[in-house]
Amino acid sequence: MIPAELLKSYDATVHTYETGDYIYEKHSLGLHYFQIVSGQVKLSNTSEDGKEFIQHIFETGQCFGEALLFLDRSYPTDAAALSASTVLELPKDRFFELLHAHPQYSLAINRTLAQRLYYKMLMSQNLFSKDPHVRLSGLMDYFKQMHSTCTSLYCLPLTRQQMANLTGLRVETVIRTVKMMEKEGQLQINDRKIYY
Repeated sequence: MIPAELLKSYDATVHTYETGDYIYEKHSLGLHYFQIVSGQVKLSNTSEDGKEFIQHIFETGQCFGEALLFLDRSYPTDAAALSASTVLELPKDRFFELLHAHPQYSLAINRTLAQRLYYKMLMSQNLFSKDPHVRLSGLMDYFKQMHSTCTSLYCLPLTRQQMANLTGLRVETVIRTVKMMEKEGQLQINDRKIYY
């Protein structure tokens, strides 16, 4: 996204997080631009009964939290490390100075926000379906489209639990549906990894 050295020249700081550490919590004010140097970060909500719904999973090189900088709103989700992660954090005022001085990154941010909006529209359409096959196919199609440049099989970087949390399904339903999709030749499973 934005080169790390450029972020650092605008006073970005490097923070490390262990698996499960919160980077920010729901209702805190959006004051930083975040970019992942290494690791994975999830944005999620938890219902009153304790069920987690993952809104998005971000990986090395991706950014998050920037949309709220444009709105002056608090975060509607928690952000937590899914693995040991290193994250660059740039204060809001310096983020806008960087975008003003380097408008090409403003265009890149717009493209990223448009991709996320597309993902939300795609997933909300699939969530209306009662068919778990439709929900899971939509999720896998999106991940393959966004993270793979080849047309061959793509190794989905999600656990069955994460797939359930992203689609609103029970993990048992995900397991059963994935096995059915394998039998139908729509995907392959090798060493518990899903290739789609």
